[in-house]
Amino acid sequence: MVKPIASFVLLLISVTFAAAAMVQNPTGSIGGLVMDPTGAVVVGAEITVVNVQTGLTRKTTTSAEGVYSFPNLTPGQYELEIRAINFPQSVRGSIELHVGQRAVFDGRLLLDGSVKIITDIKAYGRSTVGTSSSTVDGVISRDAIGALPLNGRNYLELALLIPGNLPAPNFDPTKAASVIVSSAGQLGRGGNVMIDGADNNDDAVGGPLVNIAQDAVQEFQIATNRFSAEQGRSASSIINVVTRSGTNQTHGSFSLFQRDRRLQGLPATFDRGSANIPPFDRQQYAVALGGPLVQDRAWIFGAVEYRNQDGAVLVGERDVIARQIRRTIAPAPLDNILGLMRGDLKLTNNDLLMIRYAMERIDSTGVTKLDRAIGSASQRQQMINNHQTLLTNWNRIISPNSVNSFSFSFNDFSNKTSPLTAGPQLTFPSIQDGVSFRIPQGTEVRRFQFTNTFYQVLGAHTLKAGGDFQHLRMNLDLGVFQKGRIEFVQDFAQADFNGDGRVDDNDLLFAVTLRSARPTQSLNLQNIDNNHLAGFVQDDWRLSRNLFLNLGIRYELDTNLNNNSGYSALNPLTQQFLRGERKRDLNNIGPRLGFNWSTVDGRTSVRGGYGVYYDRITLQIASLERGLDGRALIVEVRAGNALTGPTGAPIFIDPQTGRFQPSAPTINSPFSGFILPGAGASGINIIDNRLQNPMVQQFNLGIQRELTGNMIVRADFIHNLGTNFIIGRNVGIVNNPVVGGPDRVVNLESSVKTKYDALLLSFERRLANRFQFQASYTLSKAFNYANDDQIPFSNGPIDSNRLFLEYGPTPNDRRHYFTFSSQVELPFGLQLSPIAILASGVPMDILLPDASSRIPVLQRNAGGRIFKTASDLNQFIAKLNSVGGVNGQPLPMVRPEAKFNDSLNSLDI
Repeated sequence: MVKPIASFVLLLISVTFAAAAMVQNPTGSIGGLVMDPTGAVVVGAEITVVNVQTGLTRKTTTSAEGVYSFPNLTPGQYELEIRAINFPQSVRGSIELHVGQRAVFDGRLLLDGSVKIITDIKAYGRSTVGTSSSTVDGVISRDAIGALPLNGRNYLELALLIPGNLPAPNFDPTKAASVIVSSAGQLGRGGNVMIDGADNNDDAVGGPLVNIAQDAVQEFQIATNRFSAEQGRSASSIINVVTRSGTNQTHGSFSLFQRDRRLQGLPATFDRGSANIPPFDRQQYAVALGGPLVQDRAWIFGAVEYRNQDGAVLVGERDVIARQIRRTIAPAPLDNILGLMRGDLKLTNNDLLMIRYAMERIDSTGVTKLDRAIGSASQRQQMINNHQTLLTNWNRIISPNSVNSFSFSFNDFSNKTSPLTAGPQLTFPSIQDGVSFRIPQGTEVRRFQFTNTFYQVLGAHTLKAGGDFQHLRMNLDLGVFQKGRIEFVQDFAQADFNGDGRVDDNDLLFAVTLRSARPTQSLNLQNIDNNHLAGFVQDDWRLSRNLFLNLGIRYELDTNLNNNSGYSALNPLTQQFLRGERKRDLNNIGPRLGFNWSTVDGRTSVRGGYGVYYDRITLQIASLERGLDGRALIVEVRAGNALTGPTGAPIFIDPQTGRFQPSAPTINSPFSGFILPGAGASGINIIDNRLQNPMVQQFNLGIQRELTGNMIVRADFIHNLGTNFIIGRNVGIVNNPVVGGPDRVVNLESSVKTKYDALLLSFERRLANRFQFQASYTLSKAFNYANDDQIPFSNGPIDSNRLFLEYGPTPNDRRHYFTFSSQVELPFGLQLSPIAILASGVPMDILLPDASSRIPVLQRNAGGRIFKTASDLNQFIAKLNSVGGVNGQPLPMVRPEAKFNDSLNSLDI
């Protein structure tokens, strides 16, 4: 016993503390208890497990407590055999092991007969009820991924079948084609997606990075709540994806998916009476092939998928002659290719090497971010995303009870967003025309990651210790305001202001123009970097035959999340607002404690626990302090031809003739007006010196019960309390000489709290009599201080000194969410697989008539929560108007038929 303990301690001390939630390998484990006919434990029994697909074999013996464990096993089908001296009969069984799962196989050795083959595992104390883990999770199997309908074939959509998970609001144009999962009330930026144990997260803005072909996914686990210390950095969920590998049998597939306009729904705002139906067609081609290079020693698998989609988006078009804005459609093509190649090599009986390469390229045309109800066709943008990722993993069996796993991964992501035409943005009251002032722009992010996990079985303890290091680097090239923006005061000209005898766009009035003071130079932010380090210790302890304890602690450290490296370059104007000394957040210690108690027959388990979890902070926070520092981005605001003087009279229109003055800027020379000092102030962003990683305390208590041999029901109550989430708060005003006037200072600080309470119910009928189904229901309530959990781009707090007024439902808070999925085997080899979703509506903000902010005396997203009908809101408005309205102005009533949200009902077959 001394040697294993010494090696464990030595490795634990020497392991590199590292960075990002990725220490968890995409594996599972098998363990159990071996007993004799009287129920006494058997010491020294030999247990062998064999992977059916590859023939890989592991052996171990039971401890003094009669316990054995096989940690770090690849998910798949296993055959297990238990033998012991003085027992002529061995025990054999089959186990289907899933990612992130610990299968418990308790065997009882008998004295009569020969080999005993176990076909009913639960008779020996094991059913499909989880009896060893306190995690709130679910696994989407290969069968489900291959059979269930997916519009667009993105496997992550199936995560929404696990209770506690919802679609997240889209927060970035580069994520328009991504599936982002909101778990346990969070909004999707900080969730952790891992592929084969490697980080697959966008550290620039949040959300997942590379997508992989559906045919390349073996299975994936989504741990919604209360996951163990080995599973790393996330304040919401962990999605643990395993790719397919080659086996001793050659296997492959070819698929073609076709969809056209007849199967495409119309946009919600489309005029159903219009004959101009949006075009749509999509073709997807998928190929997958795997098999042995050398039987029982080397295997290879590859998959490629290509998607060509010809879609359309709803756009507006200014009809100058008819003086109308007509709705029409514009092409929105998309080309997407995914590729993956994986090789597995058995170097020796104790060494297994895996190398995996994956890539994705997206070339799409779509809408840009709009500040008006609709945009024109020229407001579309072209987005090209390139992803490259390489992973290598080395597993070493040191002894039957000691295993080490080391991996290295490299991830490269680049995005380039370009306009389709040239020219400034033309912002009319009712439509956004021209080219978005936000583009062109580009992002490059690179990640180097090293992880190591050591597994040691000591008696009834399965210990894991590890570390993770990630180096992140981001470069931003932002062409914001290079082409400028013109703010028109009318959709169409009202008079012949230029005197050419006709009324057209040359007579348009505009208030101001905005353009970069350096229109030929982009805002280039280089080497925005961070190092993330993490270390953990986890103990899964079988305290008794029916009780498991899951004990762990994890430490997280980001070296530069608060732009510590750029602190000396801050604008001196902001020094008065920076409190204390800027330091790294060094106290991110996350203890985890869980239990699982089960009945003797293994058909019922009760589990629960508590844990502290830390979220990632995206590199975009540091870029805000560097880019919006009051100097890097200088926007010139110039007078437009509709500008009026102190008396209210137009400056550029001759009061005698009603024509433009010779000095008046026009649409042909919009940026010739004089500069308005101070008007170009965009706000100076500073990171609070006490900024911390967001933290969530998670509690759970649940029960799982096998009703019959094929049906399982599960209920979990979870309560999450989040602190230190980020918000941008106005803290003062400075006189900024760069813009020639006052400029507000926005403090990016850890002041937001979140809360999530939910009851998660699931019911599963396993495959029997050619039929299986799964149903889930989530009853939840999610609250936050902001509509985005990190980036403060939207409207800030109504009152910066009373942040508690911001507390309200999240924008994707669905109180009721029901899912149903099934697989039915029909005659002639056919299969029917439906997915049904029923959900209540999400809330919405009640805005002022000019949409500048919500009604100040209301909480966020009051529509659909405080006010269920238009009548409810009108009663409130009438009462508010009776005491002076808002800032002395009465508010208008809403239409009686107004609705605040819509429920969701969908059926896919």
